[in-house]
Amino acid sequence: MRASLACLLLAVTLPYAVTAQAFEPKGATPADAKAAEDKLICRREVPVGSLVASRKMCLTKAQWAERERVGNDVARQMIYDNQGRPSGSN
Repeated sequence: MRASLACLLLAVTLPYAVTAQAFEPKGATPADAKAAEDKLICRREVPVGSLVASRKMCLTKAQWAERERVGNDVARQMIYDNQGRPSGSN
């Protein structure tokens, strides 16, 4: 029973493993890496407080990473600036 179950499982999953190996790139060149880095990635962003409005932004991978880094730095700075003070005082 276990042997037939193992054979069935192997028979079902083997074609997927072979297919995945067949389509893997055989060696990425530096030009391919540069092209992937320069490729535009488009995302739809919804402004805070809006339920309907949205805008489409297309940036490179490096630009998205920089945008994320700057946003995180701003958030950290806001938290740092508000530490150590009792709430309600100016």
